[in-house]
Amino acid sequence: MNALSLSSALGASLAGNVLLLLVVVALIGALISTRRRLRRRGPDLAQIDVNHAAARHRVADLVDQRGVEIALQPIIDLATGRLVGAEALARFPDGRCADTWFEEASTTGQALDLDRLAFTSACRASSALPEGCYLSVNATPELLLSGNLVATLVEQHVPLHRLVIEVTEHVKISSYGDLKACLLELRERGARLAIDDTGAGYASFNHVLQLRPDIIKIDRSLIADLTEDPARRSLVTALVLLALDLDATVVAEGVETASELTTLGALGVDYAQGYLLARPSTDRLRWERWTDPDRVWDIGQPRVVDVDAPSEPAHHLV
Repeated sequence: MNALSLSSALGASLAGNVLLLLVVVALIGALISTRRRLRRRGPDLAQIDVNHAAARHRVADLVDQRGVEIALQPIIDLATGRLVGAEALARFPDGRCADTWFEEASTTGQALDLDRLAFTSACRASSALPEGCYLSVNATPELLLSGNLVATLVEQHVPLHRLVIEVTEHVKISSYGDLKACLLELRERGARLAIDDTGAGYASFNHVLQLRPDIIKIDRSLIADLTEDPARRSLVTALVLLALDLDATVVAEGVETASELTTLGALGVDYAQGYLLARPSTDRLRWERWTDPDRVWDIGQPRVVDVDAPSEPAHHLV
């Protein structure tokens, strides 16, 4: 072999070794990077387990201690200004909103336990309302289908003829037939059915058609800008006409301005609730003021709305 051939062979061998070395280095680098990722991920997974266990503990403690407090929000007759009922809303000891608690309970498999606690706690508030006024309580389809609900209510001496069960719009109902059967026993005993958040999505309209409620509660999304938006007024009018066909009552939720209240009255909505009339409260002294038989809310005089007129000043908050 001459010098040139030897040089070429050595060069090829060296190039091959360098290439092999680069491949090995790349593999080692990838292995190190993977191990680092796994080290970082390990504590994250462990932290998730810790957080999950803490959430389960929080919900379990809350259920065991019956730690849910109930706030009431008045529901007012737009024709008379009189109290006709109140919605019971769950309040939690750490100040977090109800949605956060229920989402947490759902992730830990305790949603039904928390639903039951909130429902039974709310039902006890019926004693704060005078005869002739109803209590509106939220209930998920899962809770209604869980069984023994009627027995629980009877055991707690809840006056079913003054109870309105609000089925939430956001929850998918897998079997209307089963839910109707559960609701039938409650309705036969005097309880009434409401569809909550009607208008917030397609599901609510399907709930109304399938379940034929006694009360249709119009979502705040249709109430906002009602005076200025003819499309929203048309939708509210359609719901009022649907309620007439179903022999149902219409309640507007989330009323915040006097012009909204006036427009709702002009469109034929029966009842209203919202910050304009009263904020939810856990104060029993305030409940007593609301339920005073001489109390009349200042709701103005319903009239045909001039949509080009300037907005009225807001009424006082209670």
